[in-house]
Amino acid sequence: MLNPKNDFVNASVIYDSKGHGHTMPALWDPARRRCSYDNGKTGIVSINLLAGDLAERYGGYMPAAVAAELALRDADITGTCVCEGGTCEGCYALKMTRYIDVAIKLILNTLECKQDPARFVALVESELFSEPLTAPRVVRVHDSGDFFSVPYFTAVLAMIRRHPECRFGAYTKAARVVAPFLAALADNFSLSCSPWKGHCDPIGDLPQFILDDGTDPEIAALPHCPAVDKDGRRTGIKCSQCLHCYKARRGDRWAVYFHG
Repeated sequence: MLNPKNDFVNASVIYDSKGHGHTMPALWDPARRRCSYDNGKTGIVSINLLAGDLAERYGGYMPAAVAAELALRDADITGTCVCEGGTCEGCYALKMTRYIDVAIKLILNTLECKQDPARFVALVESELFSEPLTAPRVVRVHDSGDFFSVPYFTAVLAMIRRHPECRFGAYTKAARVVAPFLAALADNFSLSCSPWKGHCDPIGDLPQFILDDGTDPEIAALPHCPAVDKDGRRTGIKCSQCLHCYKARRGDRWAVYFHG
């Protein structure tokens, strides 16, 4: 039996993360995908981009079929993560790309966003809010990815201001991008600094959501995200039930147990 978690190709049919078969051209058709993602594990809709660079950071996860297709298309993909200090080992955003359909969605999102950030955000906004009755009440900006440029960040800020009925949350390491705008963040946007093993300095007085890998007693003593236990297992508590990260106050410091 084929295992959808592994990289496999059967003739021209590609099997996605749910075990459904697709042809590679169909997966690469932008018209067949949604830019946003309804995350059942968290109960919150998210917007995702590539985190790290394919060549440097995705070698252990990116399916060979996707890498081969990128080579054919001569697509030079660089990610959006601005974390300095090298590869973020154990990053779940990198591991998301083991699924062929997820990898391709992130690549297409990133290509479109870098080419025209305002247009990409407009596509996302249309998906999320064109039908008021089904519009989300909570949106996470990036399970994977970061604010790689000022035009992208300002486009997201403008979308957030247009929808005060919805709460938005994001984690960032992009100090140079977001710092000039901290005084003007909308009330419905919770932005947290996301240090990773010391590779990110605090950004202003933003709340900090810190990875706890068990090496820092000070971090271990902080309140922890209730969704993941110290062994990296999910507890069953969803982000949509807690919402701490979407109501964080300036100066708050929380942590999440290391998980991959």
